[in-house]
Amino acid sequence: MINGDRLKILLVEDDLGDADFLCELLEVVEELQCEVTRVQRLQGAIAQLSEETFDVVLLDLSLPDSYGLQTLSQLYPRSPQTPIVILSGLEDQTVAIQAVQNGAQDYLVKGQFDGNLLGRSIRYAIEREKILHLLEKKEDELEQANQALENRVKQRTKALEEANDKLRIVEAQLRESLAQEKELSELKSRIITTISHEYRTPLTTIASSTELLQIYSHKWDNSKQERHFQNILRAVERMTELVEEVLFVNQAQLENLEIQRSPIQVREFFQEILEEQQVTVGDKYSLNLTAEGEYSEGWLDGNLLRQIAVNLLSNAIKYSPEGGRIEWRLNCDRDCLRFQVKDEGIGIPESDKPYLFESFRRANNVGNIPGTGLGLSIVKKCVELHNGEIFLRSTQGKGTTVTVILPTVNPEKTAAEG
Repeated sequence: MINGDRLKILLVEDDLGDADFLCELLEVVEELQCEVTRVQRLQGAIAQLSEETFDVVLLDLSLPDSYGLQTLSQLYPRSPQTPIVILSGLEDQTVAIQAVQNGAQDYLVKGQFDGNLLGRSIRYAIEREKILHLLEKKEDELEQANQALENRVKQRTKALEEANDKLRIVEAQLRESLAQEKELSELKSRIITTISHEYRTPLTTIASSTELLQIYSHKWDNSKQERHFQNILRAVERMTELVEEVLFVNQAQLENLEIQRSPIQVREFFQEILEEQQVTVGDKYSLNLTAEGEYSEGWLDGNLLRQIAVNLLSNAIKYSPEGGRIEWRLNCDRDCLRFQVKDEGIGIPESDKPYLFESFRRANNVGNIPGTGLGLSIVKKCVELHNGEIFLRSTQGKGTTVTVILPTVNPEKTAAEG
């Protein structure tokens, strides 16, 4: 904060009437002393940010020399550490979400806020930016620690290379150990980056919905309150799913997972999962199950099979455009179960295919689609526990087909016959 308790605010607004009104609102906000600098054009805002430090920027997206989200994309890189609150005359949820994804801290619609709401938005924007700065600082410290560790590894390796010929066997063992240590360090870095990113969205949802309920619950009817409670519930469920995914992968890596086979009615099992997913996605996607084969029962681990099916179907939905068609083919014979999930989504670049079954690995073309990169690694481990096979074919821009083959024979019956 600049000048004691006074906030330095850069107001970027070409409409003088709106600008005067905003300044009047800021003057009456309790516990908010402001020093406002007003500019009417984007270039003027860029010039001000290059010369001065501000606590917050109030930005109109429609300016004489810039319009829409392009205004934000040009201004944000000039001072990414300065929180930006969008003031727009357009009530568009899509634009609001894109603005927040592109760096804005909040999105307010003109005519739909008073001085108190504007003041809270400014204060919260500043506090959120502080939190993000602390997170980035922690990531920088971790990166420095990793770099220091790698430097020590290099020094240690160099010293070993100068050792006596009699120590060459020990040297080779140390090299292998150090390589594993580096791989683990990189994995930890990917875990921290992925989890911190994936947790940020549900945490923000919980914080904002809780805040709104705290402030306005006495004014809202039950339906409006219920909507925010549902937002909180879905965010908690997403965070729980993330924890369960990480715990599952950790168990798999420690080899603590064991397969527990039991007789499963395969068609009914997959139909139930399909119906669950269809309820979730509604009419946004077309999910189709085709079942073939003369056998309907297989000896499989239901929990592991559900992990395989849900992850593959969820991936197909996640990476397909709305209205996309997803085909699920199922064939069960006496010895094995074959099922295939085919989508018409974004596909996978060739350069990413060798790494897709590794934990916390995602393709380079996923963009802003959320995900941890754990789904396919979980699927592969579940398939391996069944002594099965998995095959993936994909063309970027055209879609992906994943085929899984699992043996379904009763192991006790096989042992008795043997």
